[in-house]
Amino acid sequence: MQHPAVVVIIHEDEAVARSLAEEIEAAGLHAVTAALGPLVAAPEAALALFARHDPRVVVYDVSPHDESVPFLTFLRGTKVGSRPTLVLTTTAAHEQEPLLREAIDLRSCPHAVDTLVAAVTRAATVRRAA
Repeated sequence: MQHPAVVVIIHEDEAVARSLAEEIEAAGLHAVTAALGPLVAAPEAALALFARHDPRVVVYDVSPHDESVPFLTFLRGTKVGSRPTLVLTTTAAHEQEPLLREAIDLRSCPHAVDTLVAAVTRAATVRRAA
C-alpha cells in the first residue's frame, strides 16, 4: 500500500495553514502544519520536523516584512531528508522582493488556492516519479 506524499505547510497564520491543509488533503496528500515564528526562533525544530515527516513538498509563506526570507535561505541550504520541493505562497504585497514574483499570491483571485493545490500535487508527483 502506497502512503500519500507528505506536504509540510509553514505559515504564520494558523487558520490559513489549516485551511490550506484541508485543501491539500482533499487532493489525496497528507498535510502537516507548522507556525513560522517558532521555527525561526529554533531552526533545529525545522530540521527535526523535516527529519520526522520527510516531506516531499513544503508550502512556505514568504513576506519581505518578517523573518521568512532569511529563514527560507536557511531551509534551502538544509541537507535533511530528501530535499523537498518548495512551493512559495504570499499574502504580502511588495514589488521589490524577487521571491514574491515566484510565489502564489493567495490574495490574487478566488482560484489562488486551486493554483496552489495544483502546484503541490504536480511537485509531489514529479518527486514520486524521480
